[in-house]
Formats: sequence, structure tokens, C-alpha cells
Amino acid sequence: MNERAMQRQLKRMTAAVIITGFLILAGGGIFSASLGNVLSSTLRSQMESETEEYRISISRQTEADFQTLHTLSSFLEFSNTMDTESFARGLYESNNHNRFIRMGYFPLEGDGIRVVLNGSIETGVSPDSLPDTFQETVAKAWNGESAVSDFYYDELLEDTIIAYAVPVYQNGKLTGALAASDSISTLASILDDTTVLNSQGYIHMLDGDGRFLIRSENMVIRKELDSIFDSSYIEEEEKTRIRSAMGKGQNCFSRFHYDGQDYQIYLASLGIHDWYLLCVETAQLASTPVYSLVTATRITFIGLLALMVFLTFYGYRLLRKNNRQLISLAYYDTLTGAYNYSRFSQEIEPVIGKTTRYSIVALNIRNFKFINEIFGRNRADRLLCHISEVLEDSLSGEEAFCRDSSDLFFLFLLGTDRNVIRRRLQQIQARVAHMTLSSQRNNYPALLYCGVAVCMDTEEHRDTVSEMVTHSLFALRTAKDTPGNIWFYDQELHKTEEIENYVESHMQQALDDGEFCLYLQPKILLQNGKLGGAEALVRWIPSGHSMIYPDQFIPLFEQNGFCARLDMYMMEQVCIHLRKWHDSGLPFLPVSVNQSRLLFFETGYVESLCGLVEKYRIPPEMITLEIIEGLSMEDLDALNERIGALHEKGFRISMDDFGSGYSSLNTLGSLDIDELKLDRGFLMEITSNRHPNQKIIMEEIVSLSRKLRISTVVEGVETEENEAFIRSLGCDYGQGYYYSRPVSAEEFLQTWLKGRED
Repeated sequence: MNERAMQRQLKRMTAAVIITGFLILAGGGIFSASLGNVLSSTLRSQMESETEEYRISISRQTEADFQTLHTLSSFLEFSNTMDTESFARGLYESNNHNRFIRMGYFPLEGDGIRVVLNGSIETGVSPDSLPDTFQETVAKAWNGESAVSDFYYDELLEDTIIAYAVPVYQNGKLTGALAASDSISTLASILDDTTVLNSQGYIHMLDGDGRFLIRSENMVIRKELDSIFDSSYIEEEEKTRIRSAMGKGQNCFSRFHYDGQDYQIYLASLGIHDWYLLCVETAQLASTPVYSLVTATRITFIGLLALMVFLTFYGYRLLRKNNRQLISLAYYDTLTGAYNYSRFSQEIEPVIGKTTRYSIVALNIRNFKFINEIFGRNRADRLLCHISEVLEDSLSGEEAFCRDSSDLFFLFLLGTDRNVIRRRLQQIQARVAHMTLSSQRNNYPALLYCGVAVCMDTEEHRDTVSEMVTHSLFALRTAKDTPGNIWFYDQELHKTEEIENYVESHMQQALDDGEFCLYLQPKILLQNGKLGGAEALVRWIPSGHSMIYPDQFIPLFEQNGFCARLDMYMMEQVCIHLRKWHDSGLPFLPVSVNQSRLLFFETGYVESLCGLVEKYRIPPEMITLEIIEGLSMEDLDALNERIGALHEKGFRISMDDFGSGYSSLNTLGSLDIDELKLDRGFLMEITSNRHPNQKIIMEEIVSLSRKLRISTVVEGVETEENEAFIRSLGCDYGQGYYYSRPVSAEEFLQTWLKGRED
């Protein structure tokens, strides 16, 4: 090859290298740009997700505060006959229960009432004397709106405050406003929780003019600014764009440069007034190696083209993997791979915009804590993953589910037909139950219970997703004790929740005001048909409202321990009436009084009883203490010891509702009781002829009791045939509607005691 040919070939090779170099350089530039775009997209997606979680948390807090006020406002009708002082005390107790800094009630006309948490009670408070911002909020409630105020500084509380107000109606007429104030520290604590941001960012709250309402404890810019627009670190062009977006209520991204570092910011409308959340993300600091890789790739591309391509591809793949991991952490449950609640809400939002025919289901695993303790966390985790697989396989189309926390799952199902939903949930329950948890000593089925909220869309109201989630959780509580473990939320359940809230917030005040009334039901001697005694029962009659029945408050009192105080109160009421009747010339009447487990084993219980009968000069043998059968299942020796101490003082002991639980005839021989009350279920079974053997069992119980010298009382006597039957068995007493329903102490005096005297 001659020199010219060699030069031509060299030129061609050089041209080829140059062209190849430019192509690779262009390719590297494309990959580099793509890398930057993917990183930016990932960071923005992460910021949107994280900010949305804060927005949801603040919205939940605000909705919870409004729900509390709405619940309290619905009970104000109970107070329409109270005097101002009693009403103020009730408002004070309610506020201490709900932990607002301050609460107040302001009628449309006249002055209001204001109470401070663990502080003062003020009456005659003129709305005109309150801060202007607070007055505006109350005025909106007077117009029928539920309103939240702007932040304002309260000089008396020496704190920045946010106020809530809801209208109050009585008999369908707007009568005033119920308001509450809380420190913004409640919202600030939400924003200061950096676990969502993994400590790589900060959240502030702004108003529509960019002024800081709540600052994060940690700030990028160390100089304290009144507004983000006071900063020289954001370019003027960006400030103009941000102002425009905020003026339209739109979300927007931007960035600024400070102290040698670039920062991404994201402004998201909170949906309350013109407030915005400002997310300042510092996560890109952790991604500095990726940026260094991009820069190094561009610099070394001329000399190390092949290596640059490799590194570029490697960096691209690494970033894509990192992007998938970030998305997974932001939107998915790490254990099961299911959506988390945030992603669940985002997924169903476009669907509910198109239809109202959907339902929300809350699912729990029965005794999940027990499963964790007995079978271990690994098996419990496998159970959660199994449930996730079953749920995913059971849904279709635009339906979705998520794992919210621990063993709580939410389902979004299309359709509102309760029968169809029930069948689908039963199929899910059956598939989950196929996974039986086993160990050397245990073989335990995995059972689900479900609370369902069906979307209600009427002209007056359409349920929001947040409301439906709350309703499904209410229904879930009822589902635990329901056959089939499935319960649909309805208005009756809502009323039950309202009653429970009223009961727990008013129980002490009701006791102080004497709203718990003594009712009596006669016990009839079967040998002669005469009055042989009575059972004391409690009824709650709130002032100006209808009666609240025992099944609506006794279970709650047994859970929170208030039953012990109520039992002693009712015991004293019995003693008061017995003494009053005896002083009027009537003979003493034996009365049975129910005793709860908590009270029966309470320290000083016997001494307290003796103190009451001595105070009112009541013979102890006139008092029969009724205990439940279940006490004998706990500590038989301790129970007999307590019964012996009561016998020594002269009291009689009766076992109530024998036969309603896991009754044992050994119980009769093991306990030194004076009386046995047979549950009304015996008579119901015998009357229905569904279980003929019940008659034989009842005969044997009565016969054995007679041999043990234990008197027998049969509850639920409702017909003449019932009475004839128990008389034929040799029972001692009958009790039930055949003789009389429970009546007030005054009616009992007129109908039974004075009638008996005549």
C-alpha cells in the first residue's frame, strides 16, 4: 500500500473515529439527559407522595376535630333544660375529655359560655369581646356552616390558635354555634414528624401570600423570613411563576440555590382556606454520587468513550432500580407488597369520580395478637402475605385493596348490593381460613371479620371516602361479635356510636345529678302467690330526654370500671328507700342487688356494705347480693372466702342467670350460696319444645338445689302456663312480666307495698 493510499485509509479511519466519537458523545449526552430526567421525575414523585401524606394527616386531624364537635353538638339537645351552671359544667367535662384548649357555646342571641382545658369556666361571654378571627368563624357557624379559622394569636393563652365552629340545632332550628380552640402545635407536631421524609426534607405551612404560618423545627435557610418571596435565593422569574400558581390554587414545583447546594421545593394546596404545604427536599444530597457519575461521564467521554458508555448504562440501570425502590417505599407495604393507604386513596380517587356504586370494607384477623404470641412473628407475617394474595386474586377491574397497619386491610369494591358483597367476603374468609396455623400443640384457623360501609348518595349528602373508612371501622367493631363476622354500617350503628359517646362523656355527671334511678321487679312466692321480695334494677333517665336502657350503658361501664361506683350508688338507693318505707310503717322487704365482678373483689367492699346498712339501719338479711356465674370460673377459693365474710355480716348471696353460660352442677356444691336464679332461657327452650331435655335438666337443678337448701328463683315467667310449670317443679320464687315489668320505686310502693299492706 502506497503512502497516499495509507493516508486515505488513515483519513477514513480518523473520520470513522471522529464520527463514532461524536455518535457516542451524542449518545452519552442523551443518556446523561435521560438520567437527569429520571432522577428529577423520581424526586418529584417522591415529594408529591410525601407531601400528600402530610396533607392527609392534617385533613384527618381537622376532620377528627370537626367530628368531635359535630358529635358534641348532637348531644346539646340533651342539655336544653339545664341551667347555665350545669350546662357549663357539662361543657367543661366534655372539653377535658376531648382535650381542646378551649371550648365555647355561643347562642344566636345573648352571651355564651366558654371553658378552658383544666382551667376556668366563663359564663356571660359576649362574642364581641373575642378576637375578630374567632368571631368570623362563629358567624359562619351561625349561618349553618362548619368553619375553621385562620391562625391568630390569643393573648390570654399566649399561644397561636386555630379555631373550629359548627352549627347547633335543636328541634331542627339553628340555635347557636359550638366552637373549640386548639394550639397550632397540634398541626406543627404533624409537620415536624420527619419519618415520612426519612429525615431528608422539611415541611412548612404557608398562606396564599407565601407567608410562613407554621415553620418546621429544621430549616435549610438559617435566616428567619416572613415569606418565601422575601428570599433572594429564589429567582424573580420563579417567584412570579409561584405567585401565579398559588393565586390559581394550583400545585407547583420550583428550586433554589443556597449555600452551594441546589434544593427542590414543592408547593401543594392544603384545601383549607388558601393554605399551602411547602416541601423542601434535600434527598438529592444522598444522590450526589449519581450526579458525580454524570459529570465524570461527560468529562472523560473523549478519552474513555467505551468506559463512558459502560458507566452511563450502569448509572442509568442503577437509577432506574433506585426509582423503583423509591416508588415501592412511597406507595407499597414492604411486607406484603400491597398498596399502602396513600396509594390506595390515589388509585380509587378517579374511580369514585365516575360512580357512586361502591363500598369500602375494613378487614381484621381475629386474635392476631394471640397468633403473634403463640405461633411467632414469621408465621403471622406469612398469614398477612397469604391474605394479601387472596385479596389480590379476589378483586377485579378497578377494585383495589391496601394494608394500612398491623392486620388492618381496606378493600374498595364496586357495587352496593349487600348480598353480593356478603357472598364475596364469605368466599375471601373461606380462602383465608384454608391456611391453618399449626404447631406441636396448636391447630388454629385463621379467621377474618369484616366491617362494610356502602356508599350513600342522596340529594342531602354523599359520603366521602374518609367518612366511609370511618364507618367501616365502626362496623368492624360490631362484626367481632356477629355471627358470620360480617357487619354493614347503618344508621342504627351510627346511633349506637353516638349513644356510646354520650354515655362515656356524661356518666359521672349523670351520677352526680341523680339521673340513675332505682327500678324494682317483684319476686313472687309460688306457694301462696304473695310478694316475697324484689330485684333492684337501674335505669338512666337524663334530664329532658328519654330513658337510656341498661344494655346501652352497662357493657361500657363494665369495660371502663365505672360499674363498681354505680353498683354502690344503687345499693345506697335501695337502703334509702327501705328505710323510708319502714319509717312510714311498712315492714322490711328483701331486695336483691346486682354486684359486678370489679366491685365484689374490691378492697374494702365488705366494710363499705356494712357501713351503708348501719347508716340506714337496714337488717343485712334483707339484702341479697346477686353475683354472676362466671365468678366461680376465676378463683373459687377467693370467691368462697368473700362469700363467707358477707355471710358473717348477715348478707344473703344469690347466683344470677344460672344456665346462661357454661353452667356446672359442681358449682352448686362448691359455693355456699343462699339462692339460685335460673336464667329465662330455660323457660324459653321448654316453651318452644325445641329441646325437650331442658325440662329434665331444670327438674334436676331444682331438686338438687332443694337438697342443698338453696332457694330457687325462675326468671322470665311470662304466662300462666310458665307459672304452673315451675310451681310443679317445687321452685320457690317466680319473677317476670307475668307478674310485673320493672317499675320505678314510687310505683312499686303504691302497687305492691301499700297494696300488700291493705
